[in-house]
Amino acid sequence: MSEDHSTEPTEPTGPEVTNIEMTALPAEADDSDDLVSLLHVHVLRQLRQAQRNLLAVKSLSSLVKYLLEDFPQGFGSPQAELRLYDPEEQIARLLPIRKLFGASLSLKTDSYALYQLYHDVPETAIIDLDDRRMFTILSGASNAAGAVMMPLFDGKRLVGSYHIALTDKMTSYGAQELELFAMLGQLVAAALLRVVEYQRVDQLTLLNPVTEVGNLRAFRRDMLREIYWARRVNHPMTLLYISLDELADICKSYGEVACHFVQRRVSQRLCSELRATDYIAHISATHFSVLLPACNEPHAHDIGERMRQDIDEFAIDDGRGAVLHVSLSIGLVCWEPSRHPVESSERLATQMESEAEAAMQKAERGGGNRISVARLGLLML
Repeated sequence: MSEDHSTEPTEPTGPEVTNIEMTALPAEADDSDDLVSLLHVHVLRQLRQAQRNLLAVKSLSSLVKYLLEDFPQGFGSPQAELRLYDPEEQIARLLPIRKLFGASLSLKTDSYALYQLYHDVPETAIIDLDDRRMFTILSGASNAAGAVMMPLFDGKRLVGSYHIALTDKMTSYGAQELELFAMLGQLVAAALLRVVEYQRVDQLTLLNPVTEVGNLRAFRRDMLREIYWARRVNHPMTLLYISLDELADICKSYGEVACHFVQRRVSQRLCSELRATDYIAHISATHFSVLLPACNEPHAHDIGERMRQDIDEFAIDDGRGAVLHVSLSIGLVCWEPSRHPVESSERLATQMESEAEAAMQKAERGGGNRISVARLGLLML
């Protein structure tokens, strides 16, 4: 819980690859030598373009989209595939949209699965239909006449394998093209290592230091991304704003250390109520927010009510003889794309935050320990 497609970017808050230049595979020439020359020029041109685009990529999702969609499309390939070594599931956490790419992207916890793809020492290879490896890679490219396999290295450590399907026109690739593909593999590996490290460091700035869940910056990034996906798949999403009713009194009576302890214990308890696809953030001293993707208002109300009852009955032992209690005031607002179409994700996010916060304050004014529901109006959006 909390860390690019259509007319709106996949990661609205992050830099994107723009102005991607592509060329189609050249038509066959009359003379075979001319064809080989044209193929060589085509691969060289694509390599130069790929170098510019890979240097511009700032996020892991942008990189994966480029490798699996943009590059093969411009290259004239029917499909590409990316397999990455991810023993600690770091890439999985940094790439929450990986399911979009289906079987074209796979994450491996055992590097042996990558080494098995290559003969002896992993090195760039151009293979055809006579090679048995064609039965284990690029399963969706039924019309492929061959493939390029590019190992991705971090120093001497194999961290991935990038595969591009080849068509009949590409079967004339030889030593010059193989050398260019090896260079492409090096560029891809360098870009992968760079963006993973960049996002890993960036993630550290997205955590609340007290509860170690997402902070306000993380919440707003997740919010924009989930709004985009909700629009894409036409699923509802719900936002909860949560206030810890008695936290100020605990801080006054028991001190800041006890206050932080309660915040951590409550956040842990709230996390246990959520699905793997939900997001929780600690957005201020006394407030949390919870994003529930693909969740309509009745279902979200049930989740919020379960949270409220659980925390109301939750006795927090501070380890020094005191048993502390808090309750929750929850504001709820749901958005359904089919009922409330919007043009601006940023405007919708602001409106949902405002409505959820107002509903939470209404619950607080009503005595706390309750849920208040707000609803978006058409004119608001």
